[in-house]
Amino acid sequence: MNNPLVTVVVPTYNRASLIVDALASVYEQTYRPLQLIVVDDGSTDDSSSVVSSWITGHAQIENFSVKYIYQDNQGGNVARNRGITEAAGEYVAFLDSDDLWHDNKLQLQMELFRDVPEVGGVYCGIRHIKLASGEVLALAKRRYPSGKLLDSLLVHDVTAPTSTYVIRKDVFEKVGSFDEELQARQDWDMWIRLATAYEIGVVPEVLVDYREHAGVRTATDPQKEITAYKIIMEKYSTLRDNCSLAVRQSAKSAFYRRMGRVHFHHKISNIKAIGYYLRAIISWPSAFDNYAALFGMMLPASVRPKLHKIWNHLFGATRLAVRSH
Repeated sequence: MNNPLVTVVVPTYNRASLIVDALASVYEQTYRPLQLIVVDDGSTDDSSSVVSSWITGHAQIENFSVKYIYQDNQGGNVARNRGITEAAGEYVAFLDSDDLWHDNKLQLQMELFRDVPEVGGVYCGIRHIKLASGEVLALAKRRYPSGKLLDSLLVHDVTAPTSTYVIRKDVFEKVGSFDEELQARQDWDMWIRLATAYEIGVVPEVLVDYREHAGVRTATDPQKEITAYKIIMEKYSTLRDNCSLAVRQSAKSAFYRRMGRVHFHHKISNIKAIGYYLRAIISWPSAFDNYAALFGMMLPASVRPKLHKIWNHLFGATRLAVRSH
């Protein structure tokens, strides 16, 4: 039986120095056939010439095609949705132009689709590496939930970022594409909608490298985060109303905790941060992460990330895990 075509969508913006590595990691996949679509979201560097040169060197390869699309700068969600629209494959995978795939990523995920046809999307494990040094950061232990995940996703993104996912294309026709109004947490929003209609599968292995660097990726806008959390909280209020008290209160508690962390870590207001943390505790007193967040405010900035890493290395796969969002 022939393998189904997978379209890989790579949105990019001013990543001339990084994107070739990402594209190469797609080309080196053991899975075929592949269609690669690069959506350049208005880059002003030499991304166009870099990508064009790479395409020239990989043209006319059997079972591998490449398409380059340039559009005015409109944001990553618009770029991803353009890729979905242009996709010829039965399945769509996403890769941010900062990230890298391990060469067996798609092969393992497509095997899961074959074995568990009821899933609408499949994610995998991810690790963080420092771009400058190549250092692999210590992996925290974590859970890899799968199946019917709606209740869990209404509280947290319990899966993984966009670069880890493969999704059946017909899923987007049922649940919609990426929300172009959101400027943060677009992936979590998408997975919630995915979970309303489908089960989610997982390959619990590290198959994606998230490259940490000093570029725009690491510069977050706190107001965009705050706005996104408020929108998502409101957007799925009706879904939560149909859930158990535990889900409703856990989601409210997690929302307050996220707001507290944005206000604290972005140095907006420690007073407001404490207020949000206390509201989180009152909303769902059994959530350990609320107490960890409040306690973390008392620690020196140099100590917090080290303790966070050690703690999650020991307890990341338990209910005592400390989440960053």
